[in-house]
Amino acid sequence: MALNYFSKSAAALAVASLLSACGPQIDQEQARKSDALSPSNEMALSNVVSSQLAPLTLSGKDYLLLASEKRGLVLVDAQGGEKLALDGGKVERFALQQLADDQWLVAVFDEDSAELQLRLLDTDQGAPRIRYLAAMATSAPQVALCFSRQAERTHLFAIDENGLGQEYVVHPREQAWEFTEVRPMYFGEQVSSCAVDDRTGKLLVAQPPLGIWSLNVDAEMDEDREVFAGPADLDGKYFGGLWLDSASGNLWLTADDKVLAFNMNTPAEGAGFKRALQDLEPVSAVTYQGQLLALEEESDRVQQFQVELPQPAAEMQAFRGPVEIPRVRASGQTAPVQSGGDAADDPAIWVNPVNPSASLILGTDKKSGLSVYNLNGKLLEHFAVGRVNNVDLRPILHGKFVAIAAASNRTDPGVSLFGITAAGQVEHLGLRDLEMEDPYGLCVYRNGADLMTWVSDKEGNVQLLQIVPGKGDVDWSLKKRANLQVSSQVEGCVVDDEMQTLFFGEEDGGIWRLDIAAFLGGEAKPELIAPVDGERLAADVEGMGLYHAGDKSYLVVSSQGNNSYALFSRDGSEFVGHFKVDINLDKNLDGSSETDGLEVSSAAFGDQYPRGLLVVQDGRNRMPSQAQNFKLVSWADIADTLNLQ
Repeated sequence: MALNYFSKSAAALAVASLLSACGPQIDQEQARKSDALSPSNEMALSNVVSSQLAPLTLSGKDYLLLASEKRGLVLVDAQGGEKLALDGGKVERFALQQLADDQWLVAVFDEDSAELQLRLLDTDQGAPRIRYLAAMATSAPQVALCFSRQAERTHLFAIDENGLGQEYVVHPREQAWEFTEVRPMYFGEQVSSCAVDDRTGKLLVAQPPLGIWSLNVDAEMDEDREVFAGPADLDGKYFGGLWLDSASGNLWLTADDKVLAFNMNTPAEGAGFKRALQDLEPVSAVTYQGQLLALEEESDRVQQFQVELPQPAAEMQAFRGPVEIPRVRASGQTAPVQSGGDAADDPAIWVNPVNPSASLILGTDKKSGLSVYNLNGKLLEHFAVGRVNNVDLRPILHGKFVAIAAASNRTDPGVSLFGITAAGQVEHLGLRDLEMEDPYGLCVYRNGADLMTWVSDKEGNVQLLQIVPGKGDVDWSLKKRANLQVSSQVEGCVVDDEMQTLFFGEEDGGIWRLDIAAFLGGEAKPELIAPVDGERLAADVEGMGLYHAGDKSYLVVSSQGNNSYALFSRDGSEFVGHFKVDINLDKNLDGSSETDGLEVSSAAFGDQYPRGLLVVQDGRNRMPSQAQNFKLVSWADIADTLNLQ
């Protein structure tokens, strides 16, 4: 009997203890529910079945656009009165972007046709209308769509149910609009929505249960994927419905039964607004006419809430994105290099003195060898001579050759030499060994009749060598003339032959200038003439070239850190301007970024390059994504963009 009494008492105590432990949690849950927002009103819809809404304005009037699983898209006024709808279609997701005061571009995924579709929402004599622009079949349902505005272009991000994303430029072409693929993007499954903040250049992607990712929206920049908000910040298992209120700088989203808002400038501070909704699990939420609107999944009613909304971020006016750098469209490109990854590096231009349109571009594949291209970018020949890094050339008459090219070779430390005939034939003259651990940067110049080259070691030493011709076509040798000690890594360099001045780039430091004759006489040291400042020059400082045109000559430098190209006066003392190489939709060319080497010539190469040519290595070859290559830019376009006289 005593044992039985003890067992019953223990059981009672255990239950009491359990109830006591649960008490505070129940109280917290009750408190949370008591603080939940109740709708002040609701907007009844008819046969819409919607899971997304967004506000917009047409002809000064406010409207709501809703995805409809019954009728594609439905537009309603502020009172919920229906104004228009597509004829059929099953739409769960759309993206919306304002093109002009009374023009909105809409992208939808229609599940019935398995297509991405573009529509234009505008007005006809004040009445809203929606017009078809284009469609593209997809291999999987799209679960997230969002637009971005870049350099006056419209970009569309579309992510499918498998986590594969695509970036497109969507643009008019003759009678219809086109989807031009820029790059693929990779996420895991369960992506629920996306949004773009054009002010900061960030793409935001919701991926339950991991969090919300933030990525650079520009395909020519490093992705820099990081967590914008983690699961603990979101306080929900299923979250999404991203909607950016660009006027206030707040990102709105839903998480289980809650609506949250994050300040785009300070996401680490957590949600500035977080409220549960009474008896409602929203999948889409927006602010509209001073109210909070929320929509359940596959719903025919929009719930309206009177609540104090977060004020526009105090930093909105103070915050400034990166200063926009002028853009020049690419004019052409070479075939991709043979090696994958970071492979293409440095170009050189041989100007055919008899027929400039038959000139050549030499480009290094630093995993394989040297490639030769024509001005149309076609690969003519590849020399598999090893890990050649930088290449440069100068005209010289010797035997059958009218020019000699030299390339730093890191496979067997030395310099690989190439001869170019008057007919434009390139011949490999072999490797000349070099007393250097890791040959890296290289530039060639003429000192009178002598052919000279500077070659840098990756550890900081720079050697001056004479390329000495022998009796035969292939009997060449290297003769060391001087040694220059620098404090850190040097790769890009160029010599002004007439002025006998060396320019070289200290990757993290800036541009240095050296009077070669004075240096050899023991009377000069390098001087820093353009330090890295993060704006005109952003580390790394890489490729260099000289555009020779009398008093309109310029030093051109790759500012790798901000994907731009800086122009300086011929002596490097004055900053002239900078630019980026941009997409050319007419020729289906992407821009360039993370440029290592470059070369420029003022020769007239025909109608396409009448005032010269700039060739730059492209670290991210897009449209579509392929191995790296070299982009070609008309100097006439550069001069027009920068107003060069």
